[in-house]
Amino acid sequence: MPDMKKSSKKQRNAERGKRRRREAISGFSTLNQVAGVSRPREHHSSLPVEEPCRIVEPHPICQYCGTPIDTIASSLSTPEGGYAHFDCVLSHIRESGIVKEGESLSYIGAGSFGIIGRNEDGKPYIVQKIQYESPERYKGMKEYVEGLKKAKV
Repeated sequence: MPDMKKSSKKQRNAERGKRRRREAISGFSTLNQVAGVSRPREHHSSLPVEEPCRIVEPHPICQYCGTPIDTIASSLSTPEGGYAHFDCVLSHIRESGIVKEGESLSYIGAGSFGIIGRNEDGKPYIVQKIQYESPERYKGMKEYVEGLKKAKV
């Protein structure tokens, strides 16, 4: 007889655990139901739903590889006045011979790249800063992309 009590107690505890997991998922406990608290009702707004904005980006041709640029926000303006893929700009700078062996090239923000070297302790430092994109063009592109986000088409 004592084994049956343990068995039924185990079953009750297992059921209680399942119920608590269900309540945690649903966010409403049976204690609330026992206390007479009703489930919160879903409310729907009567405001009209606006159509989401569609961003139409230009697809300029990359000056270095000749293929269209799909995401203008991930491109850089070139000193010649056009646009280029970020990876194409990295390749172009590396091919120019500025980056020496043991150094690496990294984008440091606002249209600038840095040639990164390491000191005796292995800590990185900027050997040379390359201002690739002019601050005016960088600011203009940033404003253009932000304007695309806000514009309704």
